Amino acid sequence: METKIKKTITEWLPEAIQNAGEDGANDYQILRAVSDYCLSLLNEQGDTDKVAEAFKVINMLYQEEQAYTKHCIENEFICNFIESSPALRLKDYLNLMPHPLKEAFIKTLIEL
Repeated sequence: METKIKKTITEWLPEAIQNAGEDGANDYQILRAVSDYCLSLLNEQGDTDKVAEAFKVINMLYQEEQAYTKHCIENEFICNFIESSPALRLKDYLNLMPHPLKEAFIKTLIEL
């Protein structure tokens, strides 16, 4: 069965999950792949436009207020950013995020 996370990411960000084995990947793996994709765009290419678009898609999912979806995003997408980035870069990432996702990011950072 295709979940809302998988369906949305496949539709809006197919390039982000090319290497995630999308057929057998679960929601956590897909969100980790999107996070890795965004980090690689920022670190290797400095492409903030594509990353901002990805943040909008993740934010759209996050705002649906489903506990499972929020949990997945906080524990895979956001935690991967926090764990994989130096502190100075986190501020740059926050500037690209829509407000609701920014709040989740800060909440998750405090909880870690």
